[in-house]
Formats: sequence, C-alpha cells, structure tokens
Amino acid sequence: MSAGRPDQDPAGRSGPQRARPHSLTAQVVDFVEELCVGPGAKPGGRLPSEKELAERFGVSRVVLREAMKTLEAKGLVHRRQGKPAVIASPNALPVENFVALSVLRDRRALMEFTEIRKALEVHGARLAAQRIAGPEQEQTREDIARAREAIAEMRSDPLDVPTRLRTDVAFHQALAAASGNRSLTQILDALEQSLAESRERSHRRFLATAEDPAASATEHEVVLDAVLTGDPAHAVAAMEHHLQVTLHEIRTRPDAEDPPES
Repeated sequence: MSAGRPDQDPAGRSGPQRARPHSLTAQVVDFVEELCVGPGAKPGGRLPSEKELAERFGVSRVVLREAMKTLEAKGLVHRRQGKPAVIASPNALPVENFVALSVLRDRRALMEFTEIRKALEVHGARLAAQRIAGPEQEQTREDIARAREAIAEMRSDPLDVPTRLRTDVAFHQALAAASGNRSLTQILDALEQSLAESRERSHRRFLATAEDPAASATEHEVVLDAVLTGDPAHAVAAMEHHLQVTLHEIRTRPDAEDPPES
C-alpha cells in the first residue's frame, strides 16, 4: 500500500506510527479512522471520495469499499449513495451491535443487559431530578412534556401492543434526555434496539394477566411524578421499582432458563 512513508500518517505528518496490521483492508480502516478522530475532524465533515482514498492508499476500490463498510459498522463514518462519506457523529452503534450479538448467542445475556439498562436508567432518573430542582429546569421542560404525552397516549389505547411499545420507548427516551447526559442517552438507545423483542414479550405477557391494562400508564406516571419532585432519592426509588418489575418478568418467563447441561 503506497500511502506514503511508514513514518508518515495519512495527513502527511511525520512521527512514529503504531504497528500496522497485515491486511490491506485493516490498514485502510486504521488510516481512515485516524482521519475521523484526528485534529480538526468534525462530525459531518466530508472525507475524500473513494477514488481519492484508493489512490492515496494505493489499494483497489474493492479494498477501499470493504474498509468503509467496516468503518460504518464501527459508527465512525456515514456513507451516502453517490457522494463522499462523512464523519459520523458520536454514536453507540458498536454497543448496539455487541449487545444484539450477545443476546442472540446467550439467553443469559438478556438478563445481564437488562440489569445494565436498569442501572443506567436509575442514574438517569437521578440526574433528571437534579436538573428539575436546579438552574437547568427550563431545559428539561420539552423532555418532560414528551414523557407526559407518551403516558397519555399509552393510557388512551392500553390494549394495542404497537402503541404500548412505542409509547413505552418514548417515555424512557424522554426521561433519559431530561438527564442532560447525551452519552447515557445514546447508550440506552443502543440497548433499546437490541432489547426491543424482550420488551414486546413483556407487554404481551402483561396484557395476558393484568386486570387493568392501563396500569402500565399509571406506573410510568408514578416514575415521572417522582422525578418532578426534584428529589433524586425519590426518583431513584421509583425507577428502581419500575424496572425491577421488568427484571422479575424476564426471570419468570417459561423459557428464560438455560437448557440443562448434558
């Protein structure tokens, strides 16, 4: 690969470089990754065209495209049909891919990642309550309004599973956003994508046994009211209880246990 002297980086700066992997595709991935995270790199910034990159690194377009696929899967670039790729905004796509694969391979991972989701959401509720009681209260109003709307819609049609799923997700996303922690929000969104099937099973099982289908809306309202008190401890307790119900449901599913070892 003729990307320049071994002691030069993709931008032409001299200096020691870390050892490069042998695969041409992996080398291109490594070089373009440096372009995406190096000084001056900004989300939305355009990368050189595939033709330019292939010429710069002295590789075929086939190798370059394979490298770009890898970079897109890692959440570093966003490719557009017929246009140069751009540097992606920080995102949790690698987390989403990891969680999805783990859950597919090991049913115990579903419980583990649900426990992680619980820990993050409980902390998010704490942060949201702190913001409500602090100088950033005004910035949370839109998020709180979205949470209220989700509860109202959930209550209006509690027997419709798609509505329940959509409004459940919207409520938790709104509260996460109210925390003001963007990284926490992104990680929770990644977990949500991979745990969506489990959430649907929880709702269907609830509807099959609950006396009052609208009770879910009431549960979410309790959590929101706790956050709105501005008392972090109260918010934590409410979210802790709410998500503990979800964990219990997963633990008690008929097929939740691993098959016995032979």
